[in-house]
Amino acid sequence: MFHRNIESLLLEWKNKKNRKPLVLRGARQVGKTSAVHQFGGSEFETYIYINLEIADHAALFSRILPVRELLQILQLKFNKKITPGAALIFIDEVQNSDIAMNQLRYFYEEMPELHVIAAGSLLDVKMKSEGFSFPVGRVEYYYLHPATFDEFLAATGETEALNYLSSVREDTVIQEEIHAMMLKKFHSYLLVGGMPEAVARFAETRSFKEVDPVYESILTGLRDDVFKYASVAKAKYIQHIIEHASKYVGLPIKYERFGESNFRSREMSDAFDVLEKAMIVSRVFASTSKQMPLISNLKKAPKLLHLDMGLVNYHLGMRAEIAMMEDINAAYHGQLGEQIAGQTMIAMNTVKNPNLLYWNREQKGATSEVDYLMVFNGRLTPVEVKSGRTGSLRSLHIFIDESACNFALRIYSGNMKTERIRTPGGKMFTLFSVPFYLLFKIHALLTTETSNLQLGQ
Repeated sequence: MFHRNIESLLLEWKNKKNRKPLVLRGARQVGKTSAVHQFGGSEFETYIYINLEIADHAALFSRILPVRELLQILQLKFNKKITPGAALIFIDEVQNSDIAMNQLRYFYEEMPELHVIAAGSLLDVKMKSEGFSFPVGRVEYYYLHPATFDEFLAATGETEALNYLSSVREDTVIQEEIHAMMLKKFHSYLLVGGMPEAVARFAETRSFKEVDPVYESILTGLRDDVFKYASVAKAKYIQHIIEHASKYVGLPIKYERFGESNFRSREMSDAFDVLEKAMIVSRVFASTSKQMPLISNLKKAPKLLHLDMGLVNYHLGMRAEIAMMEDINAAYHGQLGEQIAGQTMIAMNTVKNPNLLYWNREQKGATSEVDYLMVFNGRLTPVEVKSGRTGSLRSLHIFIDESACNFALRIYSGNMKTERIRTPGGKMFTLFSVPFYLLFKIHALLTTETSNLQLGQ
């Protein structure tokens, strides 16, 4: 498997003085197990892998044991010497045992120098449905999501492209020839998506068609998982969302009759809650806030994001059409642009699970929307995912006029540039336009010490 950015974060965790057992969270098949395997094998003298879907492994956690007694059992079971500080214990599919989840507390209290990681694809679903929880204050969390564009470049051997993008600053002049090349590489990523097995298969074969069995396997797994966390009565609602969610990415959704069904609002809302806990979909809720703190307006329809754009494109059969498009925003009326922007912004958060918001204002006869509201260094930043001229950003101009913001971000297929713009209301603001292929490093672009953006100052 290829390098994942979370590996550097895992190394930081390993070397922390006040380290706690780590719980790695993420959806099915985003690469949690592979990332820990690679980390454990390269960074520790002893690596012990416990999979609680295996019966004799699950039997190790039939009751809570003092840590030293448990370690003695593990040493005998796996025939490996466990030396705190030199060994990593990885408990996979930890949601299958509430005892294992609670055992993490005693790892922390009785032997904090021991490195312990737990992971599972359905953790939040289990905790919600059965009332289990991890011991408060005794564990820490990281989140893993589908691969970002830089990880895709690393996996496919595009080292020069990755080195170039890594060197880009907010004032870099990107030659048009280079911009065109990077957009072409990004289109490949757009079609493949970020599911690690799909990326690895494409890196090996360079064929989009050869990745199809991987997508089908993942989608089948998502459907089969439904019966692990839902009763037969509720499964039909969840399966309906899995089958139809791809069509609605980037769009406001209504629970009542979602996907042209006859299902009621309450049942569909509950089903969305479950799938969001499983990190298969995300909802971007509306907000009318124009200053911090941001407050969600739960009465407005949320926009829908899927786990991965590669799965979306495969499920919809849209890859041939998307491959021919120069402007990503043209793909099914801008929905794909909002999906990839939202998916990337979620993936950039590895220490918390972010709640994305969009701005909505309704007045008589007119509705205004800004695609995302981003909090950066304590500042509220409106984000538009748009093509076209700056003068066409009507809703963004309204937001700028009505708020204290004088800096905005645009994600699009054009080249990187910074502009000073006057709204129709007469207010000056800075618009920083960034191509899709640089979104993975937007935090770095906005924090460069020599930044000329000045974030509104």
